[in-house]
Amino acid sequence: MSKVLSLKLDENAYQETEAIRKRLNMPRNLYIRKALAHFNALYARKALAQDYQKASQHVSAAHLAYLKETELLDDLPNDL
Repeated sequence: MSKVLSLKLDENAYQETEAIRKRLNMPRNLYIRKALAHFNALYARKALAQDYQKASQHVSAAHLAYLKETELLDDLPNDL
């Protein structure tokens, strides 16, 4: 189901948007929907990357703790 939104843009953003969408020969509504979908996808990807980074740090810390507990850390090369 679609939702109706009201959008206010400053003159520069409006002119730039109009120029691009006209060049693409695309209706304004479709252009804005695609722009929002693109932005949402970029944000979701960035958030996922941050989540992966946090998980990786957690796993790394847990692995080092395990190695210390099992005294396997001393067997690792010094340059790691």
